[in-house]
Amino acid sequence: MKAFKNKYGDYALITGASSGIGAEFARQLAAMGFNLVLVARRVSRLDELAATINRQYRVDVKTIGLDLLDERAVETIVAATKNIQIGLLIPNAGLEVHGDFVSNSYEMESNTIKLNALVPMQLAHIFGGKMAERRKGGIIFVSSTFGHQSVPYFANYSASKAYVLSIGQALNYELKKKGVDVTVLSPGLTKTEMTQGMKGMDFSKMPIIEMGVEPVVRKALKALGKKQAVIPGKWNNMMDIMGKFTTPRWMLTNMFGFLVSRAMTRPAQAVKAVKQPAGLR
Repeated sequence: MKAFKNKYGDYALITGASSGIGAEFARQLAAMGFNLVLVARRVSRLDELAATINRQYRVDVKTIGLDLLDERAVETIVAATKNIQIGLLIPNAGLEVHGDFVSNSYEMESNTIKLNALVPMQLAHIFGGKMAERRKGGIIFVSSTFGHQSVPYFANYSASKAYVLSIGQALNYELKKKGVDVTVLSPGLTKTEMTQGMKGMDFSKMPIIEMGVEPVVRKALKALGKKQAVIPGKWNNMMDIMGKFTTPRWMLTNMFGFLVSRAMTRPAQAVKAVKQPAGLR
């Protein structure tokens, strides 16, 4: 644990940290001795988590109550951390929207791209650049198993996560030469507040297995510095292998279209987005 912290530095910056995967990253990194900078919209939840972690692990925990869709959100984070050396970056915050794409809100679909793809890119560019100058640091991007496929009724969401997967794997190669480790975590269905609160979906009708946040995060931390990308869970990996090697992409898209439409508990139409750290990555 100490060696892991020494390799990357004192502070880890985590977005979408108030619950789910982000909160679990905070807990596991605090147990390793990392000081934390936690970013989320829900200030009371964030402060409660920070107090619990500080009390249990005796690490420094700074909180930034912020909506990452705000125009100056990234600038706010940079300003708030100007006197802190961020050694580990985890841009975890995400937005999920599902349903019929053209019936969904134009604003929500646009925000999905901004929060899931643009903001992680911006944070990686800024903090990754500082890490490269020091020749020390790590970045864990959070994609989704849906980012490995084209998924009807999650069309824009899966596309945004495909971007995260692609840039993360490419930066693994680029930044490794500069002393910075990068990996991409692609969870499947994960037990979080977001998935519990998703309206209009019954995932029990799909051949997917829900995982807890603890093994998902543990898998990501073990992969950092060793793998370009990691998918937690044997079943999720088997589905990924099927998609890569045994089934044409068009056929897989049709299969997912059938499975998702069957799992929707009302006709394929606009379903209210859930603005949480995404649990169905």
